Amino acid sequence: MRDRSRGDRNKRRCRRRRRSPSASAVKWADLLEPLLLSVLDRLPSLRDRFAVASVCRTWRAVSRPSLSSATGSCPPLLFRPFVGPFHRRSRRCHQISPRRCDLVCPAAPFAPSRSMVSSGTLNLFLLGSSYGHLIFCEHRRAILADIFTGDELRTPDLPSDGWRFHYGALTGSLSSPGSSLLLSANGNLLRWRIGDSKWEGCSFTPLDVHMERVVAFKDHIFALDSAERLHVLQFSPYFSIKQMAVQWAGGSISSAMNFGFTQQLVECGGELMLVQVVPAGQIMHLKFEVYRLDLSGQPTWVKVESLGDWALFIEESGRCPASCVSPGRWGGRSNCIYYSGHGRGGWHVFSLDNTAIDTTDPESPLYFENQCISMWPSPIWVYPSMLY
Repeated sequence: MRDRSRGDRNKRRCRRRRRSPSASAVKWADLLEPLLLSVLDRLPSLRDRFAVASVCRTWRAVSRPSLSSATGSCPPLLFRPFVGPFHRRSRRCHQISPRRCDLVCPAAPFAPSRSMVSSGTLNLFLLGSSYGHLIFCEHRRAILADIFTGDELRTPDLPSDGWRFHYGALTGSLSSPGSSLLLSANGNLLRWRIGDSKWEGCSFTPLDVHMERVVAFKDHIFALDSAERLHVLQFSPYFSIKQMAVQWAGGSISSAMNFGFTQQLVECGGELMLVQVVPAGQIMHLKFEVYRLDLSGQPTWVKVESLGDWALFIEESGRCPASCVSPGRWGGRSNCIYYSGHGRGGWHVFSLDNTAIDTTDPESPLYFENQCISMWPSPIWVYPSMLY
């Protein structure tokens, strides 16, 4: 009797299996494109979008055009060099050679991906990152390395090997018309139009000042120099730099340079914003403040009291800030700054609601002794080149 009932159960299971189609029999490639696009729009992170694109060739083809909308709607990835432990007793600034780099998504911080940039290239001096490429300097050439694939593009020889370059940035993706690579040295800014055979340069004063941040915003190229002055770059009819006279609403404010923090330019919600640190009212305590550039009349930096449903992603050197709308979709926090500092493998989250940061706390990302840690390698925020 027991054997008969067991046999009946097995027959029922077999009939159920025959009635329900297997997962392998489902034709995923036949999913309607509008339905797939609606699913993609609801995915909160780059990691999720890449997973969908990897299902089949049809999905990959449909997903690629929609990836461009991910910048600003999905959080950037943290490009994290993997190095040995840093010894705080060594107060000497130095260059550390990373063996590899990982890409960490804030929506899934415990599942990093491996970057394919070669260890030899990672050991060079990093000048910046933009449009999915790291910008390195090697002797008389610059190298553009794709963050995901590791593919490299080498520039023509630089005009001189006696310059010390501080910063590099692209004005657009490599495939966009007129895209250029900019390299900044003291008193000089070099431009290489992608595909050209030579560089062109433009000088500015004073000679001990260099550009620290370049942002493309509303058909203009803005640049912030090491003296905290704002400029506009022009490439036609000739390469030139024009300083902007910008006021501060409510008067002058304390310089961020006094605290070892570089002012940072970032586009957020259709506004050009500046991020800096100021005294928080207590000794050795700082806080973040954000300003937007008001161009309705005389250019003025106006304080932003709240970011609303936006979050900013910055790192100490100011090479590549980013912004993201509706961070709650992937478990993030609105009206906050995601900050990655030197010698740290992750990030800290700071609210703009007058959060004071203790710079004497060794666990603080603004710990004053961190200024002795080398400028590279340090974690930086990036978006893959395929998004542009």
